[in-house]
Amino acid sequence: MKKIVICQIVLSFVLMNCQEKGTGNLVPQTANTSVTHKTENSTQGKMDFKDLKFGTNGEDFLKGIGLTANDNASGDFNTSVNYVEFQFPKDKNLNLSLFNNTLQSATDDVSVFYSKNDKKVWCYEMVLQNNPNTDAILSAIEKKTGHKADFSEKKVNTKERPIFLDENGEFKTDHIEETIQVWEDKEAKTTFFTIHTVNLSKKPNENTLKIFALDKTSPKYKEWISYRSLDMFYNK
Repeated sequence: MKKIVICQIVLSFVLMNCQEKGTGNLVPQTANTSVTHKTENSTQGKMDFKDLKFGTNGEDFLKGIGLTANDNASGDFNTSVNYVEFQFPKDKNLNLSLFNNTLQSATDDVSVFYSKNDKKVWCYEMVLQNNPNTDAILSAIEKKTGHKADFSEKKVNTKERPIFLDENGEFKTDHIEETIQVWEDKEAKTTFFTIHTVNLSKKPNENTLKIFALDKTSPKYKEWISYRSLDMFYNK
């Protein structure tokens, strides 16, 4: 009889010990789940470039969308220049847009430029690849400035009349149309340069839209349009 009582006591002790260990394991799991949930932020990385005002502190601007200078996708801090080119990372699932038109975070290249000394933003650039909002963005820029482009030029490349070269220096034979436009937004003191290239020989058509938005009052303006060769067709 004593043996039965002792066995029951031992068994009860083992069960209690196991339950305590099980409970101990559940607490950190619940805590971990709670911490993960708290770090989620649905608004992180969300912004529309129409709201970016030139002269804004670049580091403060990045902080406002949950980024820091360390998130620069270029990974290269050039000590020989007096500005920072911040390339938006493509692995952050950012929610970026331009005039309410969504940018494709996985394929569109987006950069913001600000001075190293005073941190003031003076330019942003975009290269949009096959973005379905291309036409809407061009229309939005025209609507924002309130007038037709101050400069517009269209180039057409065909097999019979090639004008564009490929990476090997050979003339391209595809039917390619390239439209260069410039808008002066005098109210915002901003100049928009756009280069829209469409390859009509590709099915579906391939298109690239390059956007250069610059602060017209910045001392970097003349230097930058020369550096980007934009002054070859518009130098005002």
